Amino acid sequence: MSTAAERKFINLRKRLDQLGYRQPLGVESLPLVEKLFSDLVHTTESLRSTKLSAGKTEKECSNFDAILEPYKAENAKLTRENNELHLEILKLKEQSDRHVKDLKATLRKVEHETADLKFLNNQYIHKIRSLERDNKAKTEKIQQLQEKNLQAVVQTPGGRKRNIPFRRQLMQIDQPVPPSGVSAYPIPQPDDPYVADLLQVADNRIHELQLEVAELQEKLEISERGVKNYSKQVELRDREIERLVLALDGGRSHDVISLESRSKSNEKLIAHLNLQVEYLQQTNRELENRIQDLLDTKQNVTSEVVHLSNKNEELCQELSEIDHLAQQLERHKEIVLETADKEIGEAKKEIKRKHSEIQDLEETIARLKSELCSCRREKERLADELFGKADEKQNFELLLNQLEQEKQRLSEKVENFEIIERELVLEVERMRLEYGIAFGDKSPSRLDAFVKTLEEDRDYYKRELEYLQKMIKRRASPCRRSPEKSEDMRLITRERDELQSMLDRFEKHMIEIQSNVKLLTAERDKLNVLYEQSQDELNRLRREAKQTLVSQSHVEEERDIALADFRRMMADKESLREKLKVQQEAAAFEKSKMEHDITELENTISGFETQQFELKSTISVLKERINSLEDELKIKSNKLAQTSDDSSQFKAELCSLQVLNEQLQQSLEDLQHQSSLKKDELQLAQEEIAKLEEKIDRLNHKSSSQDETVNVLRSTISVLDKEKDSLQETVDEKTERIACLDDNLANKEKTIANLRLTLSELESSVDQLKEALSNRDREIASLRRQLDASQVELAETGRVKEMALKENRRLQDDLAIMARENQAVTTELEEAVREKEEMKTRVHNYITEVSRFESLMASKHINAHQAYESQLSSITKNMSRLEENLKYEQEEKSSVLADLASMRELCMKLESSKELFSRQLTSKNMDYERVLAELEDIKSEAELLKKQLSSERLTIQNLETLLATSRDKEFQNHLSSHEKDSEIQLLKDKLTLAESKLTSHNREVSILRSKVAQLQTDYDVLKRQLTTERFERERAIQEMRRHGLSTSSVRTSSPLSSTMRSPSHSPERAIVRTTDRATAEK
Repeated sequence: MSTAAERKFINLRKRLDQLGYRQPLGVESLPLVEKLFSDLVHTTESLRSTKLSAGKTEKECSNFDAILEPYKAENAKLTRENNELHLEILKLKEQSDRHVKDLKATLRKVEHETADLKFLNNQYIHKIRSLERDNKAKTEKIQQLQEKNLQAVVQTPGGRKRNIPFRRQLMQIDQPVPPSGVSAYPIPQPDDPYVADLLQVADNRIHELQLEVAELQEKLEISERGVKNYSKQVELRDREIERLVLALDGGRSHDVISLESRSKSNEKLIAHLNLQVEYLQQTNRELENRIQDLLDTKQNVTSEVVHLSNKNEELCQELSEIDHLAQQLERHKEIVLETADKEIGEAKKEIKRKHSEIQDLEETIARLKSELCSCRREKERLADELFGKADEKQNFELLLNQLEQEKQRLSEKVENFEIIERELVLEVERMRLEYGIAFGDKSPSRLDAFVKTLEEDRDYYKRELEYLQKMIKRRASPCRRSPEKSEDMRLITRERDELQSMLDRFEKHMIEIQSNVKLLTAERDKLNVLYEQSQDELNRLRREAKQTLVSQSHVEEERDIALADFRRMMADKESLREKLKVQQEAAAFEKSKMEHDITELENTISGFETQQFELKSTISVLKERINSLEDELKIKSNKLAQTSDDSSQFKAELCSLQVLNEQLQQSLEDLQHQSSLKKDELQLAQEEIAKLEEKIDRLNHKSSSQDETVNVLRSTISVLDKEKDSLQETVDEKTERIACLDDNLANKEKTIANLRLTLSELESSVDQLKEALSNRDREIASLRRQLDASQVELAETGRVKEMALKENRRLQDDLAIMARENQAVTTELEEAVREKEEMKTRVHNYITEVSRFESLMASKHINAHQAYESQLSSITKNMSRLEENLKYEQEEKSSVLADLASMRELCMKLESSKELFSRQLTSKNMDYERVLAELEDIKSEAELLKKQLSSERLTIQNLETLLATSRDKEFQNHLSSHEKDSEIQLLKDKLTLAESKLTSHNREVSILRSKVAQLQTDYDVLKRQLTTERFERERAIQEMRRHGLSTSSVRTSSPLSSTMRSPSHSPERAIVRTTDRATAEK
């Protein structure tokens, strides 16, 4: 073999030995081995170049991601703006629909008003025609009565007048009838003939009494003038007598004077008697005239008596009717009182029940407030802990910065080590070539032990990974179980305990992080010690480089150990950063969750307060209604007493009129007797002078009595005038009130129609909400199935994780969009609640107005008994209808509030229901058109109902029985709806609990996934370290066998391996301990 071949063989053998290939090499296989060795060198260089190119491509990919991030942000911004524009379009559509709805409502209102005006016009035309017919019939009746009551009077040639009762009276009209001084009488209502008759009778009576008073005043003035004339004539006669006496006094004889005086006295006496005769004749004529006047007045009085007797009979009939009506009213009052007592008892029972419910609600509110205070205190404590965690985070960041500085320093040291290593390798090669020292082999027992420890660590980590997977599967299973207890307080306490456990878990994590930091500091200190030792050994190796080549292997081992420690520290630093990020995210999530829980509790408390306020308002309304019913009973009793007093006054007036009639008849008989005596005793004038004087005194006494009667009649006339004015005022008030009541009834009917429209709309919205609830249930079932699928997919690779992260980002964007849509929906719901409260206030106002109308109608019924029953029945029917509408509105309000709470809870969990809302919008538009069609049908039905209102008055009693049964049914329906609401609340609470558990489990799964990924990275690092250490250990052993060096360096490296192995257990074992503690606490 030539020297060139030997040189090639020796070089190839040395290089193979350096690489660890100790197998024997033949000369004939030298070219083949040389070729293979060159191929190996080429592949290693190509591998190195591919690694460099891969690093470059990774850097470029990272640069591409940084470039693509602003485009992604811009795309998200554009999608957000698109969603906002879509929401604005939807709002504009809703506003336009609302405006169209308002315009249609105003159009309907105007149509209703025109229909009401037409109906009122027809009613007024009917009333005018009926009044014309009544007026015509009354004029004919008056003419017939005048023909019947007048008697014929015949005057004889002697000046006497005779009454012929059987001769028909013929009337000759000399002049037209003078116009009456009374203004137009009030027009009576056709539905109330009794009121019209009373007013007409009173007006006729007042008119007749006024005429009689005028006649009597004229007669009184004539008599006063006659008395004054007679007194003047007596004074003139006395003066003439005195003058004649003075003229006749002179110087005549006593006899002549006595005769003359006697003759004068006789003449005087004759003149006086003549005067008296003339006076008596004049008085006789006056008395005859007075008798004639009295006869005329007697005839008038008889006609009045006949008329009054007829009126008396009519009044008796009306009094009997009034008594009958009063009895009916008393019976009706007793029935109303019984029903009112029953309703008051029921109302008291309901008030007691409401009081008990209010007390329970107040207790629950106080309990919730106390728990809210405790939650706030816990919130403050958690905020303080978060501040503490922020401080610890800052400390960790400082530690990380220090570690990065240490990393830079160690990297510099490693570069120095590499430079020293190159120098040492060159020196070792030089020494090998110069000296060719061979060393003996030693046993690799310590290396085997080190390999075994690494395998044990690998098995330990595998076992821990399997244990964690089992624990995750066990933890995922309880989320399928639905909680049995659904009470609010238990949920709140459970959430509080969960939050407390989460806080404890965070504290434990922080303690573990602190321990990890301490371990890292300890490892840093150990690395510093090792670095100092390595520096000392390098100095020693430099001194001993010429004696030994063992230092080369020792330096290489220490370099590898330092690199491994450096890599492990970097991995630990990255894992700590990931842990900090995870804990910060978990703390932020828990904080948001607690704030959400606090807002939910505040919303529930505000809901309870609004319910309490509503209950108080209903109690006050019931109290006002009870007071109004009591006031109505008092008013009715007072009015019944007034009617009885009025009937007694009417009876007393009738008795007084009968007494006056009897007195007038007696006076007429006396006057006839006196006239016959005067005709027989006209020749005995002297004897009758005393009688006539007595008669004059009697007549004076009678005139005084007549004056007294005139005064009495004047007082009665004034009283009647006052009564007439009061009656006129009451009639005017009644007409005004009737007009107001008609307007109010029309307004009430319109409001009832509007309420029915709103009720139909609310029913459609409730159906839509039920459909949405069923869709949410289906989505919940699908979410549960997805949860099961996610539990199966927990063992998938990092590719699924990246896809899940992308999906999570997309879902977060969708959640932001849905949150905005949820806010819009919540605003709409708040507007609906505000409209509902306005409708409630309107209904309360309508109830108060109806109570006021009842009092007004009651006052009208006292004055008009015949129309009382019909109007009372109509008002009671309207009241019952309004009460039913009020109860229905309250039930609808409670159901809508429950649905509102359910929607608020469901809207927070909506994730991808945008298309569903659009479909609901289209269905709502269809329902809106359907409701408009139904509204037109209801309008036609309302017009038919107005026509059928007269026939429905007969069916009031049946309706009352039906009303009682319907109230019972409504109460049962209310109970069933309350039970359903409680069941819905249970299901909602279960759903919220399941979702909270789902979120907690997802969060724990993400944490565990990060931990598993971290453990996987640690496992890969350890595996790489193990393989490198095995390779380097084998190479070191072969070199030691070849060179015969001692294993002192191995002994010195053993504590390093132990230090490397001991901290590797700590973080993962700490994590396992924390997971074990969490499972034990749960």
